[in-house]
This record gives sequence, C-alpha cells and structure tokens, in this order.
Amino acid sequence: MKIISFAWTTEALLAGKKTVTRRDWNDKYAASFRNGDIVAAWDQNPRYGGKKIAEIKLTRDPYKQWLHEVTDEDEIKEGGLWGDRYKYMAAMGEDREMWVIEFKPVYYVITSNAKEGDLK
Repeated sequence: MKIISFAWTTEALLAGKKTVTRRDWNDKYAASFRNGDIVAAWDQNPRYGGKKIAEIKLTRDPYKQWLHEVTDEDEIKEGGLWGDRYKYMAAMGEDREMWVIEFKPVYYVITSNAKEGDLK
C-alpha cells in the first residue's frame, strides 16, 4: 500500500478537517496515484519512526496547481491551520506548481501508539 506522510497536519487530518494535500512529487510518482486508491496516512515517514494514523481514499486523480492559485477555500481543505491562503503560501515557500491530492478518510487508528493492525 502506498503511503503519504502528514507530519505537519496530523491533528487536522485526524479531526476530519483536512481533505487535500499538496506535494512536490515528480510526475512519474504522482501518476502512480489514481482516483479511488486507498492510501495509508502516516504521522511521519516510517523510516523516521512514523506510525500509521489512518487510511484515506483518493477522490480525484492528482492534478497540478500553482501555489499562487490557492484560494481561502483550498487553505481550509488543507486543514485551516494557517488562517488564510497568503499565510499558507508563505509557509509553503516559493511559488511553484505542486501536485494536489484530494481525499476522504476511510478510517482512523484508535490511538497514536496503535500498531498498524489496531484500527477501528
């Protein structure tokens, strides 16, 4: 199963506030993700001790978007942690085209200390 790390936005994902993520992926890797895929969501990369926190289902094929095109509504779908699109764009760094991944949660891990099989 493919994974996506949500290190910055774990709490927003688990609270059900995050339904979009933007990634600096290469085109070939992004093309391996498709609408309907079930993807493991981790609190950080498993190589660095991350844990699986959820599974998400992609609701659209990934697509590219420039950061300057992000709207306030997009920022809310990113978890609403920044307050508006300008603060979000500043946190993301230089203006660049990124892959947009839209999803909905399938289920969440019960606790942050749960093992991969301990799901509700």
